[in-house]
Amino acid sequence: MHGFIIAGTNSGCGKTTVTIGLMALLQSKGMQVAPFKTGPDYIDPAFHRRVTGLPSYNLDSFLLNDQSLRHLFHKHSTGSDIAVVEGVMGMYDGLGKEGSGSTWEMAQKLNLPVVLVVNCKGLYQSVIAIIKGFAELKNPSNVRGVILNHVSSKMQFEFLQSLIEEETGIACIGYLPTREEIGLESRHLGLIQADEVDTLPKKVALLRQTMEETIDVQALLKATEIEQPSPSTIKLPELDLSDLQIGVARDKAFSFYYQDNLELLEKLGATLHYFSPLNDPSLPAASNCLYLGGGYPEVFTAELQQNTALMQEIKQKIESGMPIYAECGGLMYLTDSIISLENEETPMCGVFNVSVQMTTRLQRFGYAQISYANTITPCHEFHRSQLVQKESPKNYRQTYQLRKPNRSVEWECGLQRKNCLAAYAHVHFYSNFEFLKAICTLWKKATTSI
Repeated sequence: MHGFIIAGTNSGCGKTTVTIGLMALLQSKGMQVAPFKTGPDYIDPAFHRRVTGLPSYNLDSFLLNDQSLRHLFHKHSTGSDIAVVEGVMGMYDGLGKEGSGSTWEMAQKLNLPVVLVVNCKGLYQSVIAIIKGFAELKNPSNVRGVILNHVSSKMQFEFLQSLIEEETGIACIGYLPTREEIGLESRHLGLIQADEVDTLPKKVALLRQTMEETIDVQALLKATEIEQPSPSTIKLPELDLSDLQIGVARDKAFSFYYQDNLELLEKLGATLHYFSPLNDPSLPAASNCLYLGGGYPEVFTAELQQNTALMQEIKQKIESGMPIYAECGGLMYLTDSIISLENEETPMCGVFNVSVQMTTRLQRFGYAQISYANTITPCHEFHRSQLVQKESPKNYRQTYQLRKPNRSVEWECGLQRKNCLAAYAHVHFYSNFEFLKAICTLWKKATTSI
């Protein structure tokens, strides 16, 4: 079997472009690819899925303990020819001095080779110093190969390849030329969503054709041969969710779900019914509870507001006791309104008498820990908005106490009204099965209304 992590020297060096290009290239060679993403990001896995037609799974060493990481990697790579794991930020970038959650840490925990992507724009021989630094900063670094991005010509690549391999002993596997038509655009959360790139199939086809000429697949396979991951079993929670018919909001406005969360709910017996808050006039008839994930509701406020019938139904269902769990974008959708940077206010569901004010800077970013239901659960937040209380008294209570790991920064979130719980925090259900049990208890049984 083969497997590797694609690391970068920094964010924006071209990891995602290289990743989806390699996935497409390897599939075109008849290989079964298992896609993964290091870290909590939702957008990159959506690109992986659209390119490969396969689900991509998040591997996060802050959100998940070592046993869960090994279990999920083994589970989702079994039967594949090659596991391709996209890294996060720069290779060593993570939490605190130890770099917890970094691409390097993931490579160590899963014993995977690293293929380092280096942006060569404005560089020539100096690229060797960068590669040596990344390969030698920590021992072992697991760096087995290098792919150069923004190379001006084949002649430049061949010159650099010879120097890199001579000076470092690391295989220089290939390169990407500077071509605007194969790049990906950006938005405030990072990359724009895969479903919004109408030209993605054309871009990927062009990227694959380019890589046919610029990537040495045999050198890549030689550098990334690994042993079959050892099985690692974990004890799943003893939950019977066969009575749960969960309506899951999923469209361009709400698409941020960890694939393992959805699959775990189904494995425990729940039936998932997908619906679109943008387009569907009513909730799935069979649903008896809801799961509202994150996304970009602030980008689609006009379309969401036009679907007043669905918003009214959701509010009525909550008033009558329907259990709902919502994260980030789902929370925003359930408030009175979303206020844009231009101070334009668009009504939302009106479940919580609070509004969302969009901001130019990040309000919360990174990992945190939730205290809820007598357990502590790792989570992740990333949002450029804040809640603004417009009426008093509040018609909700705050049930989460959050804190930054290794720092004395604490805050409250987790808005709860009747059987509806909504928060900015994103949670991977494999992080803490006690948290999952609490959410399932919410879904299965009505809590005391306020």
